[in-house]
Amino acid sequence: MNKLMNKVLFVDTETGGIDPLEHSLLSIGLVVWQAGEIVDKEEIFVLDQVIKFTPQALKINQIDFKDFIIKAIEPSQAIKKIHDFCYRNFGDDIPVTLGGHNVNFDIGFLKKLMGKDFQKLFSHRSIDTSAILKYLYLSGKIFEDCSGSDKAFSYFNIIVQNRHSALEDARATTLLFNKLIKLIN
Repeated sequence: MNKLMNKVLFVDTETGGIDPLEHSLLSIGLVVWQAGEIVDKEEIFVLDQVIKFTPQALKINQIDFKDFIIKAIEPSQAIKKIHDFCYRNFGDDIPVTLGGHNVNFDIGFLKKLMGKDFQKLFSHRSIDTSAILKYLYLSGKIFEDCSGSDKAFSYFNIIVQNRHSALEDARATTLLFNKLIKLIN
């Protein structure tokens, strides 16, 4: 099987802070990548019973809470939507490989949300475009350390329509992944 036929689920989260044990998960962007194409995408807004956040996180995420409250669903419903999305796109090809930019941050919040369901659905391996960029810089393949997402999107001329929307950031990271594959081929 051609390696480019494999699917990867690119994920991004918008959160109430940097600590999954302390802060709320607010939204999840899911983008399915296959053979250089985006084949499906979804954004899920999560409504904790008590929303825990820092003022700085809300400033970065630019979340409109009136709109958020209308779109957000209970954590149990969010988990079901994630399951449904994965089974619709990956069928029996479980566990799903997650990809993202600094993806361990997102994985931490997903693990908190999903508990043991996380291990049933997702692989313990992941693809991190930030780490790939750092490697390419250190190996001399690119000439600027653009391992941060803003620098990476700028360096590779990726236009991000709604920065710090989980779905748009996941989409932009998927496009970045395509550019990285082309760079090494």
